[in-house]
Amino acid sequence: MNERSAAIFAELYERHPRLRVCEAGIVESFEMLVRTFRCGGKLMLCGNGGSAADCSHIVGELMKGFCLERAVPSDEALAIARAAAPLGIDGQRLADSLQGGLPAVTLTESSALLTAFSNDRVPQYSFAQQVYVLGAAGDALLAISTSGNSENVLAACAVAKARGGRRGGLVGRGRWQAFRCSRRLRARSRTRSL
Repeated sequence: MNERSAAIFAELYERHPRLRVCEAGIVESFEMLVRTFRCGGKLMLCGNGGSAADCSHIVGELMKGFCLERAVPSDEALAIARAAAPLGIDGQRLADSLQGGLPAVTLTESSALLTAFSNDRVPQYSFAQQVYVLGAAGDALLAISTSGNSENVLAACAVAKARGGRRGGLVGRGRWQAFRCSRRLRARSRTRSL
Protein backbone atom coordinates (compact mmCIF):
# COMPACT_ATOMS: atom_id res chain seq x y z
CA MET A 1 0.00 0.00 0.00
CA ASN A 2 1.38 3.41 -0.94
CA GLU A 3 1.69 6.39 1.42
CA ARG A 4 -1.39 8.16 0.06
CA SER A 5 -3.57 5.08 0.60
CA ALA A 6 -2.14 4.54 4.08
CA ALA A 7 -2.98 8.16 4.97
CA ILE A 8 -6.56 7.72 3.70
CA PHE A 9 -6.99 4.58 5.81
CA ALA A 10 -5.53 6.33 8.87
CA GLU A 11 -8.04 9.16 8.44
CA LEU A 12 -10.88 6.65 7.96
CA TYR A 13 -10.10 4.86 11.23
CA GLU A 14 -9.66 8.16 13.05
CA ARG A 15 -13.09 9.36 11.88
CA HIS A 16 -14.76 5.96 12.39
CA PRO A 17 -12.86 4.06 15.11
CA ARG A 18 -15.49 1.28 15.18
CA LEU A 19 -14.17 0.15 11.79
CA ARG A 20 -10.86 -0.91 13.35
CA VAL A 21 -12.33 -4.35 14.09
CA CYS A 22 -12.67 -4.81 10.30
CA GLU A 23 -9.29 -3.28 9.44
CA ALA A 24 -7.70 -6.44 8.04
CA GLY A 25 -10.75 -7.20 5.88
CA ILE A 26 -10.95 -3.61 4.64
CA VAL A 27 -7.29 -3.59 3.60
CA GLU A 28 -7.56 -7.04 1.96
CA SER A 29 -10.67 -5.92 0.05
CA PHE A 30 -8.93 -2.74 -1.06
CA GLU A 31 -5.94 -4.75 -2.30
CA MET A 32 -8.28 -7.15 -4.14
CA LEU A 33 -9.86 -4.21 -5.96
CA VAL A 34 -6.47 -2.70 -6.79
CA ARG A 35 -5.40 -6.02 -8.36
CA THR A 36 -8.69 -6.22 -10.28
CA PHE A 37 -8.37 -2.75 -11.79
CA ARG A 38 -4.63 -3.00 -12.49
CA CYS A 39 -5.18 -6.24 -14.42
CA GLY A 40 -7.88 -4.62 -16.58
CA GLY A 41 -10.82 -6.16 -14.74
CA LYS A 42 -14.09 -4.55 -13.77
CA LEU A 43 -16.14 -4.43 -10.59
CA MET A 44 -19.73 -5.69 -10.62
CA LEU A 45 -22.01 -4.92 -7.67
CA CYS A 46 -25.31 -6.37 -6.48
CA GLY A 47 -27.66 -6.09 -3.53
CA ASN A 48 -31.32 -5.56 -2.68
CA GLY A 49 -33.22 -2.48 -1.48
CA GLY A 50 -30.89 -0.08 0.31
CA SER A 51 -27.93 -2.25 -0.69
CA ALA A 52 -28.94 -1.77 -4.34
CA ALA A 53 -28.87 1.98 -3.74
CA ASP A 54 -25.41 1.60 -2.20
CA CYS A 55 -24.32 -0.27 -5.36
CA SER A 56 -25.48 2.63 -7.53
CA HIS A 57 -23.71 5.17 -5.35
CA ILE A 58 -20.44 3.24 -5.41
CA VAL A 59 -20.57 2.87 -9.20
CA GLY A 60 -21.37 6.57 -9.54
CA GLU A 61 -18.21 7.45 -7.64
CA LEU A 62 -15.89 4.95 -9.34
CA MET A 63 -16.95 5.76 -12.91
CA LYS A 64 -15.71 9.35 -12.60
CA GLY A 65 -12.82 11.11 -10.91
CA PHE A 66 -14.01 10.44 -7.31
CA CYS A 67 -11.15 11.67 -5.09
CA LEU A 68 -8.66 12.10 -7.93
CA GLU A 69 -8.71 14.23 -11.03
CA ARG A 70 -8.12 11.76 -13.82
CA ALA A 71 -7.75 13.71 -17.03
CA VAL A 72 -8.14 11.94 -20.35
CA PRO A 73 -4.65 11.19 -21.73
CA SER A 74 -3.63 13.69 -24.41
CA ASP A 75 -3.51 11.13 -27.24
CA GLU A 76 -7.04 9.95 -26.40
CA ALA A 77 -8.27 13.54 -26.04
CA LEU A 78 -6.97 14.29 -29.53
CA ALA A 79 -8.70 11.19 -30.95
CA ILE A 80 -11.97 12.18 -29.22
CA ALA A 81 -11.72 15.73 -30.58
CA ARG A 82 -11.12 14.43 -34.12
CA ALA A 83 -14.03 11.96 -33.88
CA ALA A 84 -16.40 14.63 -32.55
CA ALA A 85 -15.63 17.33 -35.12
CA PRO A 86 -17.54 15.77 -38.08
CA LEU A 87 -20.57 15.44 -35.79
CA GLY A 88 -20.61 19.15 -35.01
CA ILE A 89 -19.56 18.58 -31.40
CA ASP A 90 -16.88 20.71 -29.76
CA GLY A 91 -14.36 17.89 -29.41
CA GLN A 92 -11.98 19.78 -27.15
CA ARG A 93 -14.80 20.61 -24.75
CA LEU A 94 -15.95 16.99 -24.85
CA ALA A 95 -12.46 15.64 -24.11
CA ASP A 96 -11.93 18.21 -21.34
CA SER A 97 -15.25 17.21 -19.77
CA LEU A 98 -14.48 13.50 -19.58
CA GLN A 99 -12.69 11.90 -16.66
CA GLY A 100 -10.85 8.67 -16.25
CA GLY A 101 -12.56 6.28 -13.86
CA LEU A 102 -12.59 2.73 -12.69
CA PRO A 103 -14.73 0.24 -14.63
CA ALA A 104 -17.72 -0.66 -12.47
CA VAL A 105 -21.28 -1.74 -13.18
CA THR A 106 -24.26 -2.28 -10.91
CA LEU A 107 -26.37 -5.33 -11.64
CA THR A 108 -29.42 -3.76 -10.01
CA GLU A 109 -30.63 -1.17 -12.52
CA SER A 110 -31.47 -2.85 -15.81
CA SER A 111 -35.23 -3.01 -15.32
CA ALA A 112 -35.85 -4.51 -18.77
CA LEU A 113 -33.39 -7.35 -18.20
CA LEU A 114 -34.38 -7.92 -14.57
CA THR A 115 -38.08 -8.13 -15.36
CA ALA A 116 -37.62 -10.19 -18.56
CA PHE A 117 -35.37 -12.70 -16.82
CA SER A 118 -37.72 -12.82 -13.82
CA ASN A 119 -40.67 -13.48 -16.10
CA ASP A 120 -38.96 -16.06 -18.33
CA ARG A 121 -36.63 -17.86 -15.93
CA VAL A 122 -36.06 -17.87 -12.14
CA PRO A 123 -36.28 -14.39 -10.56
CA GLN A 124 -33.73 -15.14 -7.81
CA TYR A 125 -31.05 -15.74 -10.42
CA SER A 126 -31.19 -12.44 -12.31
CA PHE A 127 -27.93 -11.17 -10.77
CA ALA A 128 -26.30 -14.54 -11.47
CA GLN A 129 -27.36 -14.28 -15.12
CA GLN A 130 -25.65 -10.92 -15.44
CA VAL A 131 -22.47 -12.17 -13.76
CA TYR A 132 -22.48 -15.14 -16.14
CA VAL A 133 -22.72 -12.89 -19.21
CA LEU A 134 -20.67 -9.87 -18.09
CA GLY A 135 -18.15 -11.47 -15.75
CA ALA A 136 -14.77 -12.86 -16.66
CA ALA A 137 -11.78 -14.24 -14.83
CA GLY A 138 -10.06 -11.36 -13.09
CA ASP A 139 -13.24 -9.33 -12.59
CA ALA A 140 -14.59 -8.72 -9.09
CA LEU A 141 -18.08 -8.91 -7.63
CA LEU A 142 -19.04 -6.86 -4.59
CA ALA A 143 -22.07 -8.58 -3.04
CA ILE A 144 -23.94 -6.55 -0.42
CA SER A 145 -26.53 -8.10 1.89
CA THR A 146 -27.50 -6.56 5.21
CA SER A 147 -29.40 -9.71 6.19
CA GLY A 148 -26.83 -12.13 4.80
CA ASN A 149 -29.74 -14.25 3.53
CA SER A 150 -30.23 -12.96 -0.02
CA GLU A 151 -30.46 -15.95 -2.35
CA ASN A 152 -30.10 -13.79 -5.45
CA VAL A 153 -26.87 -12.27 -4.10
CA LEU A 154 -25.54 -15.67 -3.01
CA ALA A 155 -26.28 -17.05 -6.50
CA ALA A 156 -24.28 -14.22 -8.07
CA CYS A 157 -21.36 -15.12 -5.78
CA ALA A 158 -21.54 -18.75 -6.90
CA VAL A 159 -21.44 -17.81 -10.58
CA ALA A 160 -18.59 -15.32 -10.03
CA LYS A 161 -16.57 -18.05 -8.33
CA ALA A 162 -17.28 -20.49 -11.17
CA ARG A 163 -16.22 -17.86 -13.74
CA GLY A 164 -12.89 -17.26 -11.94
CA GLY A 165 -13.79 -13.87 -10.53
CA ARG A 166 -12.78 -12.35 -7.24
CA ARG A 167 -15.59 -11.92 -4.74
CA GLY A 168 -16.03 -9.45 -1.94
CA GLY A 169 -18.97 -9.36 0.42
CA LEU A 170 -20.42 -6.77 2.76
CA VAL A 171 -22.74 -8.76 4.97
CA GLY A 172 -24.66 -8.43 8.19
CA ARG A 173 -26.38 -11.11 10.22
CA GLY A 174 -27.87 -14.31 8.85
CA ARG A 175 -26.01 -16.81 6.69
CA TRP A 176 -22.92 -14.65 6.35
CA GLN A 177 -20.71 -17.76 6.27
CA ALA A 178 -22.50 -18.74 3.06
CA PHE A 179 -20.94 -15.78 1.27
CA ARG A 180 -18.07 -17.76 -0.19
CA CYS A 181 -16.13 -14.64 -1.01
CA SER A 182 -12.44 -14.06 -1.49
CA ARG A 183 -12.88 -11.19 0.99
CA ARG A 184 -15.78 -10.72 3.37
CA LEU A 185 -16.58 -7.84 5.72
CA ARG A 186 -19.17 -8.67 8.34
CA ALA A 187 -20.91 -5.85 10.14
CA ARG A 188 -21.50 -6.90 13.71
CA SER A 189 -24.08 -4.18 14.28
CA ARG A 190 -27.82 -4.45 13.69
CA THR A 191 -27.88 -0.97 12.14
CA ARG A 192 -26.32 0.27 8.91
CA SER A 193 -25.02 3.56 10.25
CA LEU A 194 -21.50 4.16 11.48
